[in-house]
Amino acid sequence: MLKAAVFFWLPFALVPFGVWVAQIKSAKITDKLGYLVAVVGGILVLASPWTVPESPSSAVGQLIGFIVGPVILILFGLFNIAYSGNVPVGRLSTRDRYFGLLSFILGIIWLSLMHWWELTPVVDGGEINPYWLVFLPNLLLSLTCLAMAGGLAMIAFGDSRTNESKYLFSASALSFTFIICAMNFDSPKLEAISFREYVWLSIADLIGILIGALLAILSFALVIFIYEKSIPSPESIDAPNAEELAHVSEVITQNIGGDE
Repeated sequence: MLKAAVFFWLPFALVPFGVWVAQIKSAKITDKLGYLVAVVGGILVLASPWTVPESPSSAVGQLIGFIVGPVILILFGLFNIAYSGNVPVGRLSTRDRYFGLLSFILGIIWLSLMHWWELTPVVDGGEINPYWLVFLPNLLLSLTCLAMAGGLAMIAFGDSRTNESKYLFSASALSFTFIICAMNFDSPKLEAISFREYVWLSIADLIGILIGALLAILSFALVIFIYEKSIPSPESIDAPNAEELAHVSEVITQNIGGDE
């Protein structure tokens, strides 16, 4: 437990702490120190399968090391697709749109190789990393829904964003195809019927997150509504008299000129 606390949980906490320090301080040396702390913490987390192999927490570090590549490709691809169209700030070229789609496809292929080939992250004993079984279906479902929602939003609210919406619809269809294939074709380390169970659990997780987010928004709006209803109405004041009107006219004349 002590080794896990020193070589995993402490470095894991240093990552957000370092980013926080880098953001709240204006001095350059403090910024560099904060990012350095975050990087060192991240490296120690990734090294946890070797520093604390007997700890179950090391499976998190192993998973992060396995997924960082394809996740970066997927997010980079979606960013390039979304900002390659008619956007007012930070517009990318059409070539970046094609490059973004290629990056997204490469990320999906990388994940498919991890699922159907010998790249599946496994822990000691040859069992699949349990966090991988949670991560993969949640990622695919999230990509399917977010890409679909982004494409619909571009059509409904965007201006000349049809091409980007088509690419986002393609990304959503590709992610959904991955899910359907994984639910029907066995991999070397996981049967399709078992993957289906994790997909349904992921759907339940996402529905719970959506309901929780909606309840949080409604609760916040309700608090604001109750607070504003509790504030008394402002008291009415009498109309200005002749002396006050004369003073106002004098001030206006002194500042902008003109006749009284």
